[in-house]
Amino acid sequence: MSMDSVQAAIEKTMRIFESEDRWECVRLFSSEGLLMAGHGLSPVYGHDQLLEFSFSLIETVKLLGSEQPVKEIVIQGKNRRRLVFHFFESWGEPAVLAAVLHGRKGYKRAMTKLMKLIQNIN
Repeated sequence: MSMDSVQAAIEKTMRIFESEDRWECVRLFSSEGLLMAGHGLSPVYGHDQLLEFSFSLIETVKLLGSEQPVKEIVIQGKNRRRLVFHFFESWGEPAVLAAVLHGRKGYKRAMTKLMKLIQNIN
C-alpha cells in the first residue's frame, strides 16, 4: 500500500468521525513531529499549536518511562474545548493522535477505532 493510500484511508476514517461531531479536527503525528494525516480545522487551536503540544507531551511521556506508561493526556480549556493526545505505537514507532473536541459527545470509541485502523495498515 502506498503512503498516499495509507494517508487517504486514515483521513477517510477521520472524516467519518468528524461528521458524527466527535471532534473539530484531528491530526496524526510521528514522534519526530511529522504530520502523517489530518482532517478538520479548529477555530481556536491551529495545526502548529497541536504539533507543539504533541511534541512537548511526547517528551513528558518519555520522562515517565515504561514503569508509568501514559496512554492519553486530556487538557480542558476555558473555552470548553478539550485537547486530547493519545499515545500509541504504529509501524514500530511512537505516534500521537491529537484531537480538538468541542461539546460533550464521547470520543474514546472513535479514537480507539482510529488508532486500531492506523495500527492495522501495512
